[in-house]
Formats: sequence, C-alpha cells, structure tokens
Amino acid sequence: MPYPRFSGRRPSLVLVLPVLLAALVAMGTITLPSPEAARVQQANLIKAVGGRPDRLLQSFVPGPVVNAETVRVGLAPSGAVSSVTADQRLTLTGTGDYAIRERGPARSARSLSSEPPPVTRRGAVVWQGFSPGSRALAASLVLDPAIEAPHLPLTVAVSGSASSPGQVTVTVTNTTAQPADLPTGSDVAPAEVAGPLDAARAVARHPTALRLPTTSAGLPATVEVSAPATVASSQAVPLRVTGSLSVVGGAGVLSGPAVSGSSFAGTLGGVGGTTSVTFTLGVTKPGALALSLTAVNALNPAQLAPPRGLPSWRTWAGSSPPLAERRAALDLLVEVAASGARASSYSPYLGADLRGTGSTTFSYSFVAAAEVAAPRAVLRPKWGALSLAGLGLLALLSAAAAVWRRS
Repeated sequence: MPYPRFSGRRPSLVLVLPVLLAALVAMGTITLPSPEAARVQQANLIKAVGGRPDRLLQSFVPGPVVNAETVRVGLAPSGAVSSVTADQRLTLTGTGDYAIRERGPARSARSLSSEPPPVTRRGAVVWQGFSPGSRALAASLVLDPAIEAPHLPLTVAVSGSASSPGQVTVTVTNTTAQPADLPTGSDVAPAEVAGPLDAARAVARHPTALRLPTTSAGLPATVEVSAPATVASSQAVPLRVTGSLSVVGGAGVLSGPAVSGSSFAGTLGGVGGTTSVTFTLGVTKPGALALSLTAVNALNPAQLAPPRGLPSWRTWAGSSPPLAERRAALDLLVEVAASGARASSYSPYLGADLRGTGSTTFSYSFVAAAEVAAPRAVLRPKWGALSLAGLGLLALLSAAAAVWRRS
C-alpha cells in the first residue's frame, strides 16, 4: 500500500516518530480525589495553624457496620450555635468482640435502646462489647456547641426580630470548602467518564441522607487522560437544604429563591452552585420566629445533566462530542469525586470510619434559652475533625458563581 502523499514526498520516520512519541508521552493516568486524601489535606491544614489532628486508637469490628446519624443543632435568636446533640444508631454484623472509638468529644450519652450507651469519660466516645452475629446500638450524645460550631456544614445568620412588624433576614451558608489541588487533563476518551457520570446522576436524582459516591464506593480511582496536570481549587460538600421559616403566633410573608409559601428547598454548594442563600420574612403580625432546616449530602441533578439535552452520558459518549465537552465532562467527574471525598468528613459526623454504609442528617432549629446547656468542664476540641471553617468559607465564597438551584 502506498504511503499517503505529503508535499509530494513519503513521510520520513525521522519526522513521524517524534510526533508519535509526543502523543504517547502526553497520555497518562490521573488519580481522582479520595476520602483518604481529603482527610490528609484537612490534617495538613490543621497542622499549618498549630492544631493537633486526632490520635485515635484503631477501631475494630467483626463485620460491616450500618451507621445512621442525626445531628440536631439548636440555634440562638442570632443564629449562633447553642446546643448540638447527635442521635446515632449502629447496626453491627458478624460474630466477635468490637471496640468503636469515635471522634467526639461528647459531654454525655443516653441510650436509645436496650443496650448500654457508649463510654464518654473525658469526652471520649467508645462503644465496646461482643456481637453474637448482629447487634443494634443506639444513643443520643450531647456535644459541646463551642467545639462543634466551626465544624458544622452550615451557618445561619439572623438579622431582625419577629417580635414587631418589619423584616427578618436569614442567611444560610455552606461552609464545607477546603483548598485542594485537583487533577485534570487536556482531553479524555468519552467512554472513560460516561459510565461514572451516569452513575453519579442516578444518585443525584434520588437525594437521600446516604453517603455520596467516592472512589471507595461507586467511582473509579483513576482515569486515563491526555496531558495530566493539577489545578489549585477547592473541594466542598453539596448539600440538599429543605425547611421552613415562619412566625409562630403571628403572620409573615417569606420571599427568596426556591420559596413556596413558608417553605424552601434547594442545593447549596456543588459544581457551579451558589454557597449562600438569603431569605426575607416580612412580619405583618408579631410572634416568635420559627426555623426548621434539614440538610443532607446530595449531588444536584441539574448540574449533572449531559450537554445538548441528551438523555444520558453514554448517549453523549456515542455522539462524537467535541473537545470542549470532553474536557468539561472530565472536570465534572473530578468535582463529583472531590465532593464525595470531602463529604467523608461530615458523614460519618461523629462515627468512626468503619467498613459499611451509613447516613447523616443535619437538623437546625431555634431553641428556647432554657434549653441551652449550662457551661461545664472544658473539653478538648476534636482537631482531627475541625475543618478550618474560616479558610473553607473564604474558598467557597470565592468560588461561588451560580444561583441557588432547585434540584
């Protein structure tokens, strides 16, 4: 077979070989953000400001554990954190001894089952005993609000009062971001990213309190790309926020993004999403301000939709997508992995990192002054779990580019 002609001459191997070698050298593998890497980055940030990461003893269990947590946050009228409790339910499987050592610290624990609560001496949270094949543990733990406030995924700021006619503004902010160097590339084969993106989109369509997909569960650890590189960015947890804001014993009109009557719903954080949302309550008849807010880790399906209105990423992969779309799809997959990796610091929130599955729900509401716990003995912060909210908030606010989205 004759060589294809170029300027009337056959191509020289001297000219072709460097091009082929350059193409081969440009190909490589990137490692997607993992929960382990996110925790290492968090520990490095804590050390940089003089903190001490946790030095917990290793937990051991005879089999996988299902860990379901509800973190209840009580707020003062200004939105400041007044109380934090964590209701935790652990379902153990397998036969053998177990010792579960959690981050804590906790002031006290009350059993929610027939089993005894965990030990909370000196703030430590330790479950230990023997599992005859399965065991259900449950307890409500009182945490220190001063220690937990910087680590909680959301802040609430209130301006104004419902005790007289006028306006009350409530701002909810996602504070989970931390700086990170994320992988990227100049190009990727569409089939490399289509499957994982379809899987992530399926999770996003049915938001629950379950943990987000990570490289440990649901996402590939590596991806083949052209010209591997890293970029300075941040990783944060996208949160599905739902709730209501009203005047008890009075009346008011709520306005703001994604509002329906006195209720609201939307996603804070995530790919291209806004990190903060403000609601305005016009008080027409004075009463008591009531807030009910629930947040769970959740990917936004609108942000995971394939280009050009295509029904799936697999369909997109078969449509000969242009370079710009391929690069955007790669960056989207990296963002999904980074979100899941960062979310591992919030779910489990109190629980140890054990084999198995779990869920974490955060619930915020105003509490009466009488419900705020009186100061007690000082506990040491859980440096290993604190997320440097100041740095995270700065990074997240600087990255905010879109509006609050309904998902």
